[in-house]
Amino acid sequence: MFSRRRLLQVAPALAVPAEFQPPVRTLQRIDLVDPARGRTIPTRIYMPTAAGPWPVVLFSHGFGGSLAAFAETGKFWAARGVVVIHPTHTDSVQVPDPMLPAEDARAVRQALAAAMGGRPGGPPLTEVMERPVFLRSRLADIGFLLGLVRDLDDRLPAAVRERIDPTRIGMAGHSFGAYLTLVVCGARLTPEPPPPFPSGFRGGLVISGQGSGRLGLRPGAFARISLPLFSVTGSQDFGAAGETPAWRLEAFDQAPPGRKYAALLDGFRHGDFDTPESDPVLGRTAGRLRNLQSAFWRASLAGDATGWAELDRAASASRPGYPMEVRRR
Repeated sequence: MFSRRRLLQVAPALAVPAEFQPPVRTLQRIDLVDPARGRTIPTRIYMPTAAGPWPVVLFSHGFGGSLAAFAETGKFWAARGVVVIHPTHTDSVQVPDPMLPAEDARAVRQALAAAMGGRPGGPPLTEVMERPVFLRSRLADIGFLLGLVRDLDDRLPAAVRERIDPTRIGMAGHSFGAYLTLVVCGARLTPEPPPPFPSGFRGGLVISGQGSGRLGLRPGAFARISLPLFSVTGSQDFGAAGETPAWRLEAFDQAPPGRKYAALLDGFRHGDFDTPESDPVLGRTAGRLRNLQSAFWRASLAGDATGWAELDRAASASRPGYPMEVRRR
């Protein structure tokens, strides 16, 4: 057990009391159509109710997920001055894409069911995720959404266009969405995906990211990630092939130093990082994590140096074995 004093040493950032949090507006679902592919992208958006312009973060869900992923996180970031856009990708099981070939869709369902303890059937999850269709489709989704934001395109609802700053955009994701985040932030793939390639993000936030050895990531893949990066994993956050949490922090460890941060959360498994603060076991640490994530966006997107100072203080005060160990490079 950790003492109360030790818990408070995890990070200097404290949760903002609910009564002082700015209200958040949620657009539960809007269908954005990419005419180049004829693809409809079901999308959820969290944004401050106050007038902007606010920075924008595109959030990519894990393999098989949907726009509903990381709702606690999206609302938290929005309450602290970010418009958070959650698209649904073609690999979603919850919101299926009718354009995905039936064999690929079946393989996704079977692989995810087997990975969660169901009866094995079809190729393993590690093999299914390697299929080029899934990364290419996600890259196209992000490229399309990036264009809408940068152009203040009329296909975005007026309430969104009025609140976004098209010059301040970050990228975030969980699991396969974290892999996508690493790719658009500069990770080198072998072979490289075909263009066009989304770029121009001011920072990347990687939750349960990937290390080298799979998905086109070879040794040295992270050597050209120069922009600010915040990597998150947990002590029980193992990869689909049994990789360790240390593997998930390879991008943090191997990217050039400078505005690189990592958080290792004690006891957190792969699906625990969006835990609500009301959870009696993980909630307090999850809330502290979201505070630091918001500090990262405040610094990398809004140019507020107090965000870097908050992260640096957290790293300086942190020690191995704390409920949340914070590192910096």
